[in-house]
Amino acid sequence: MTSRSWRGCFALLLIAGCANPGQPPVAERSPVFSPRPDVYTVNRGDTLYSIAWRFNLDFRQLAQANELQTPYRIIPGQKVRLAADLASPPRRETRPPTRVSTTPDNVQAAPTARGWVWPTAAPVSRGYAKNNSGLDFALTRATPIKAAAAGVVVYAGTGLGSFRQLVIIKHDEQFLSAYNLQQAGLVVEGESVRAGQLISNVTNGDRTMLTLHFEIRKDGQPVDPRSKLRAR
Repeated sequence: MTSRSWRGCFALLLIAGCANPGQPPVAERSPVFSPRPDVYTVNRGDTLYSIAWRFNLDFRQLAQANELQTPYRIIPGQKVRLAADLASPPRRETRPPTRVSTTPDNVQAAPTARGWVWPTAAPVSRGYAKNNSGLDFALTRATPIKAAAAGVVVYAGTGLGSFRQLVIIKHDEQFLSAYNLQQAGLVVEGESVRAGQLISNVTNGDRTMLTLHFEIRKDGQPVDPRSKLRAR
């Protein structure tokens, strides 16, 4: 290689290594988990809902498969079976099923299309897609994050994939919503929330780009949030 060619290659490597200095982090995406094991060992902070959410399972089937009764208490070190046949939604009964509550009895009926509100007024930076199970929002400082519908907080913690602070709200026996927050939320597990209630207020200005990842799940499976949220 000639001296000129070597200098050219070095310049390209230098440019590649220094391209886009200070580039802001990309919008949050759905976390990528390892393949679902047959058995999961409960970690500290896990709830049945967070385990079901992590592996795209319906919490009711997960509870039934492990003979768990409401309020579905689990402890660190406990083994939870995650059989492959749990991935399908439960079969609907022809008669109205008996209501089973895993949380206080103030969870409202299934939110209608008019009952869901946008979790933030911030613009959508990335939409629902094959590799994104929800919506990503580009936030600014002091952006309020709100509950999309009335329900009960069934998980508020860390440790799920790349999510820093995740809040999961149960709205009824079918619907859950999840919010990946920049910092600890303003709600705790077991707390009842109303539609539009403030659950976090982004104030951290250390990052040049702040994001919210938001999901809605029906029977354990992600749905396009736009199909549920009110038109803006």
